[in-house]
Amino acid sequence: MDTEDRSRAGDAVPLVHEELRELILAGHLLPGQRLTQRELSDRLNAGRTPVREALRMLEAEGFVVSRANHGITVAPLDLDEAEELFAALLLLQPPLLARAAREVSAEALARMAELSLAMRTVPQEPRDFHRDHFEFHRTLQATFGPTLDKVVNDLYLRLSRLQRFYYRGRRIPAFAQELDLAFLEAMRARDGVRARRVQELHMLNSAVGLITDVDPWHRFGPLIDAAAGVGIHLPVGAEGRLAPPVRATWATALPGYRPVAGGWVVDATAEHAHPPGR
Repeated sequence: MDTEDRSRAGDAVPLVHEELRELILAGHLLPGQRLTQRELSDRLNAGRTPVREALRMLEAEGFVVSRANHGITVAPLDLDEAEELFAALLLLQPPLLARAAREVSAEALARMAELSLAMRTVPQEPRDFHRDHFEFHRTLQATFGPTLDKVVNDLYLRLSRLQRFYYRGRRIPAFAQELDLAFLEAMRARDGVRARRVQELHMLNSAVGLITDVDPWHRFGPLIDAAAGVGIHLPVGAEGRLAPPVRATWATALPGYRPVAGGWVVDATAEHAHPPGR
């Protein structure tokens, strides 16, 4: 391949990577499906070199798996992995919101307001909702610093595959829009503590809702440990099961805070602090 051909192949790699990733996210390439460079080249009308490079990128991101004598396949959907990803996000992202609340720009808040309104009022396909939802939270990551931004971004991207696949044909849960609105209101008030609480509740609802809907008998571990590590108690049932609605309690009560109702996890901190009859 001469210099010009290599240049053209390099230009095509990002486009092929994006097309292949979208085919996986949308469920057009199914978990466990074997992929060949020839078939993908024909399907995308692209050369073998950009397809090969795009597959390497997707393998690094966890979307495909390459094994000796088995070729390349679409990575399976793994609930244990999903739980670990949610646990990692719970530990990492919400604590950074205090700084984000201090530094978020008026332009960023305006963009988040536009996205929140669209997610709540405009009928959307799962692909559109997840695109807007990703951007809604991505807007704040500029305050995290480049290294933390990349780590958080990678976690969200890996989770997006499972979420997109799961929500095909399902309605987007109402709690997601309402929690995003409560989160936006906290950021407008520059209240990082309240924003953190809302985002923790959001992550727990997403994690428990998705996982228990797929497998009600899932044995939780990392999510429970991560929650405890940030001061959240989740009442665990037999063999590590979480039975929705999970009545979570935070170590610290927030005066004046009214938690948004969630379908799978509710903030019962105030009830715990003031039991009925006292």
